[in-house]
Amino acid sequence: MELQFLEHNAPFENAQACILPVPYEGTVFFRKGAAQGPGALLKGSVEVEEYDMELGFEPIGEGFHVMEPVKGGERKPEEVSADVKAGVGKILGAGKLPIVVGGEHSISAGALEAVAEKVPDVSVLCIDAHADLRDEFEGSRYSHACAMRRMMENAKKGAQVGVRSMSSECADYLSKNSNLKSWGSEFANSEVLDALGENVYITIDLDGFNPSEMPGVGTPCPGGLSWGQGLELLREVAKKKKIVGFDVVELAPINGEVVSELFAANLLYKLAGYSLFPEKLR
Repeated sequence: MELQFLEHNAPFENAQACILPVPYEGTVFFRKGAAQGPGALLKGSVEVEEYDMELGFEPIGEGFHVMEPVKGGERKPEEVSADVKAGVGKILGAGKLPIVVGGEHSISAGALEAVAEKVPDVSVLCIDAHADLRDEFEGSRYSHACAMRRMMENAKKGAQVGVRSMSSECADYLSKNSNLKSWGSEFANSEVLDALGENVYITIDLDGFNPSEMPGVGTPCPGGLSWGQGLELLREVAKKKKIVGFDVVELAPINGEVVSELFAANLLYKLAGYSLFPEKLR
C-alpha cells in the first residue's frame, strides 16, 4: 500500500509539507514498539477529518507528501540520524515544511542539524517527560537518552516542557547552561516563548503528554501535559514565532488500543496547520 497521510499522498513537488517516517528503535531499552510508530500514525490518520474546525478550512490542501521511510533495523543511531539529516535537507531545499515521524527520539538530532544549516539561529522547543540531556548512555552519544543534549549542540536557545524525570547529570547540565530552560507540567506560555528565538524547531516526544490521554509510549511517566494544554502552547508558538519544522516521536502502539495513534495523528495535523497558516490564528 502506498504510504499516505489522511487519505491521499500529494506529489513531492505539489506538497506544502513533507512527512519523513523513521521506523527506528535501536537504543530503546524499556518497552519496545517505537519502530511501529510511523506506520501506526499514518494508518490512524485516515480517521482524521481534513477540515480543521479551529482554522475553518482544510490545511492539508492538495495533500502532504510522505517520503520513503528511512531505513531502521539494527543500524547505529548516528547512521540513522545522518539519513534523517539528508532527508530533512532535501525537504528544506525544496522550500517545504519538514515533519519527521518516529521512531525513537534519537532521530530528532539529525533533523535539527539539517534545519540549523538552513536556519543558523534556530531554537528548539521540546515536549518530553524526560530531560534527555545525558552526554552518553550505554556507550552511545546518540542514544534517545541523549536526544536533547545533541539537539542543543545545534540550537542557539532551547525550552523543554513536561519534564518530570531526569538524572543528576541532566540537572547539572541545566544548572550550567542558561540557554536552555526547563519546566515540568506547570508553566506560563509567555515564559516558554521568552526562552525561544524567532525561528523554532519543535520536537515532541509523546510521553510528554499525560499517559491517561496518550498511553502508547515506550516510557510513560505519571503527570504530563493534557491535550488542551499542549495545543495552547503550540498555538502560541505559531502565533508569535516561525515554526521551521517539527517531529513527533516515541509512539509505541498498544495492541487493541487505537487512542494513541489517533492522538498522534491529530496532533501532527493540528501542528502542521498552525505551522503552515499561522495568520489564521491571529
